[in-house]
Amino acid sequence: MKQQTVFLVSTLLLVGSQTAMAQTAEDAATACTEAARLIGEDDLTGALDEAKWCVESLQQLRQQVTLTVFPDSVNGYMGGEVDNQSAMGMTIIERTYSKDDSTISVSLTTGVAGGGLAALAQLGMGMGGTGKKIRVQKRTVLDMSDANGESQYMVQLKSGGMLTMSSSDLNAEKLLPFVREFPIAELDDALAP
Repeated sequence: MKQQTVFLVSTLLLVGSQTAMAQTAEDAATACTEAARLIGEDDLTGALDEAKWCVESLQQLRQQVTLTVFPDSVNGYMGGEVDNQSAMGMTIIERTYSKDDSTISVSLTTGVAGGGLAALAQLGMGMGGTGKKIRVQKRTVLDMSDANGESQYMVQLKSGGMLTMSSSDLNAEKLLPFVREFPIAELDDALAP
């Protein structure tokens, strides 16, 4: 009996967590419609709960779209697993690209922290790195590389996020073609409100 109970609970947790992760546009629409219906019935507490689910579903849908924009291959570099973490209104998506003995880390920060990181990057221009600004795909890119061979480019996205591409294996000049080929504009458009 104890094994059956453990199996049943484990199965319910597994199914429940996959269901929560696999939100669809229909799920979001249902929650949003239900929130509006409850407002009409003057059930503000119920409407607020449904509205929270509506927003959560929409955020998950947007996150799914964002994950698909991280390509499997860029400029001959193959992408590894996509790491996705969300907490306290902030989302960080990371993927490492590899070719031969070189690796490039790509990190996207959105939400509350994305805009703050953009401001910090501009502040830090005088504290290290070249701070040189260039334009790539109609976006401002800061070259934050240092003289020790650590290369880093930070892209201030129009959507408010911050995209960082860095490598300790490549100098700034060798990393730049990867930055130019990465689908920055497509990613930014996917994040636009």
